[in-house]
Amino acid sequence: MTTLAVGVVGAGWMATDYHIPAFESHPRTRVAAVAERDDERRAAAAEEFSLPGYPDVTTMLAETELDVVSICTPPATHESIFLSAVEAGCHVLCEKPLTIDAESAVRMRDAAHDRGVVTQVGYLNRYYENYQRALELLSNALLGDLVEVSVANHSAAPGQGWYYNPSVSGGGVARDLFPHTLDVVLDLFESAPTVTDASVRHLQDRPVEDAARLSLSFAGVPAEFSATWTQTDGVSRFLVVGTEGWLEITPDRLSGEVHGRPLAFEHGNLPIVDVGVADLYPAGTEDPHTARIHDFADHAAAGDTDTAAPVDRGVAIAEILDTAYEQAGVQR
Repeated sequence: MTTLAVGVVGAGWMATDYHIPAFESHPRTRVAAVAERDDERRAAAAEEFSLPGYPDVTTMLAETELDVVSICTPPATHESIFLSAVEAGCHVLCEKPLTIDAESAVRMRDAAHDRGVVTQVGYLNRYYENYQRALELLSNALLGDLVEVSVANHSAAPGQGWYYNPSVSGGGVARDLFPHTLDVVLDLFESAPTVTDASVRHLQDRPVEDAARLSLSFAGVPAEFSATWTQTDGVSRFLVVGTEGWLEITPDRLSGEVHGRPLAFEHGNLPIVDVGVADLYPAGTEDPHTARIHDFADHAAAGDTDTAAPVDRGVAIAEILDTAYEQAGVQR
């Protein structure tokens, strides 16, 4: 059984806490190298994981035989790293957002299609077990015809300074938080959406927006999104209403009503005990970060380009966000 050699680009917390351990724990992949331009982070990651460290992806690709490149760097750097990896014939897992605008996303898609490599953008929400349960219910049309979708996603402001540099991040909270839930919503509809309205606000004195709203229409079915960098503990709610019921999804709980019957899950599980006053659920042990990386690794090992969120999905989301920023009057 062939083991794929993985090169991880970037040595920040996303790489060291998630990507490197997840690829190391998968039976078909091993991490062979790390590339990081910051000398201290590169040295620390190389020592912690006993890996060769390189200052950039070009050097890493030249000196190490790789099958997979995993991109954990700021968004403005994604395109050049992605194109270098694809040119070398590597499969690519790229953290979201795919890139900072739709034009570069299209170039990445075209390059990946030309080389026939496996790609995936690292959207997270679909790998929470509650979301997987909800998508299963929705794919079986148990809610009937969809009537509306609304999403609220409010988190703490990021700590890294590059998030506030639009030339590096490609935008503020909209580029940061909307992609995860847009990825899920696009799975609910057969038609592509139209952006009907978008707005941004600056709640703090920052060069990028920290509050945003987005309205989409899927052949007349409205989908509303809101996001802010305001909440220390974070708030994430996803409501889907259909003609035969409704579902509300958070990372911890899935609740709703289907054909007049209530349902409730925690971390994708039904209650194990009903004591009358409250339901008791098994302890949650899910790890959506590892799940998404292992899912990609499964596809890469099989040479299967039909991943949950290939580069094409990244293009679709980049196009929505570009249109939203244009409608909101953001100069880019």
